Amino acid sequence: MTQQLVSNVPLSEAQAAKLLGRSPASAQVVPSPRIPTVGGPTPRSTDGHPRKDDGENTSDLPPAPAAPDPEVPEEARALVGALPLLSPALRHIPPGMREELARLAAAWLAAGHTSTAIHEHLLRGLPAAGTPVQRPGGLVRYLLREVPPLAQARPAPPSRLAGTRECEGDHMQATLFRPVGDETLCWFCRSEGSGRPRA
Repeated sequence: MTQQLVSNVPLSEAQAAKLLGRSPASAQVVPSPRIPTVGGPTPRSTDGHPRKDDGENTSDLPPAPAAPDPEVPEEARALVGALPLLSPALRHIPPGMREELARLAAAWLAAGHTSTAIHEHLLRGLPAAGTPVQRPGGLVRYLLREVPPLAQARPAPPSRLAGTRECEGDHMQATLFRPVGDETLCWFCRSEGSGRPRA
């Protein structure tokens, strides 16, 4: 029969026998010579973590910031930099996405949109106040992905007053009418009689 006694500290024969429930004299089992399997005993490490770069074993590191693109105008970078001031929902845009968002904003600026118009477009696309935004950078990228054409200036609608004339008759307030020819009185004044201004 083989009995093993495992201890985290070295034991004498008497201590081993006592733990096994035998007296030293009647102990039939004696501990084997204490030869450590690997090297000699060492003190416990108390100086914290090993000196090692944790990044090499971590797969979920944030992307490294993109190198600034010389083609992106500073106005586009300033536009993206001002996004946290627009809404609390845009405060946590990852630094690694800012260059990508600046490139998207540059496309809008190149199409003729102003910074103010782009900011207003982004604000219209945000959820209601108090709704958390899990990925603000992704939301801004989604909102800027397509550049709409500039709205064409609409011609002013024709004035309803075009072609009207103020009646020269006696009225409590100015009365406009649309003359058929060169008349100076409205239909009401003409139908009342003289066709001349009333005093």
